[in-house]
Amino acid sequence: MTMHSLKYMIAILFASVGTFVFAATADAAQIGIGTEQKIVQNPLELERQAIELERQQKIEREKRLAEEKRLAEEKRLAEEKRLATEKAKREQAERKAKAERLAEEKRVAAEKARQVEAKRQAAAKAEKKQQAASSTTVTPISTQGRVIQAESTAYTNDAADNGSYGGRVLTATGHDVTDSIYYNGMRIIAVDPSVIPLGTVVQIDGVGQAIALDTGGRIKGNIVDLLVDTKSEAINWGRRHITITLP
Repeated sequence: MTMHSLKYMIAILFASVGTFVFAATADAAQIGIGTEQKIVQNPLELERQAIELERQQKIEREKRLAEEKRLAEEKRLAEEKRLATEKAKREQAERKAKAERLAEEKRVAAEKARQVEAKRQAAAKAEKKQQAASSTTVTPISTQGRVIQAESTAYTNDAADNGSYGGRVLTATGHDVTDSIYYNGMRIIAVDPSVIPLGTVVQIDGVGQAIALDTGGRIKGNIVDLLVDTKSEAINWGRRHITITLP
């Protein structure tokens, strides 16, 4: 065999091997197509996918934790705001109640002071009237005295009609008529002091002796007001003309 023949055979051998390798490669490329055979993946690719999955899961966990933390913080702030609002309302209510209590205490104290002052003034006025009564000189009646004609009315010793001083009804001269309409057995009349001086004892026809111990805002001139026991007596007396004998 010549060298030329040997080279030819080698060339044919390489060509056959190349054709076989090409065919095998083509067949390998078609493996799995139209069949149920699974393609085996690269282990490095699987590891890369696992790392990526773990990274994504970590991101999701961090997002979830951050959201939970945000919601918890919002809930905490809302609770703090609610508590602060309730505290402010409670403090405002306490301040209002305290102010009202202080105002009521002040009002009660002022009312008590007013009552004490009123009693003091009433006591002072009563004392002054009593002093005036003690200094009033009773003028006895004379049988030869002056006679006048007067118009008369009647009034009672009811505190509601006259007012009182420490619960007692007093005349203008300070005489206490709470329990009696008499003074030393004589009837009591209210007069105009410019006509009949206070303390004057007079004789009234149909009544008897009376003493001028009181006055009245509507008693002017020849008018007298006779003190009686009850309102019915005052009504029955009405208005009548009387004859009065003065000292």
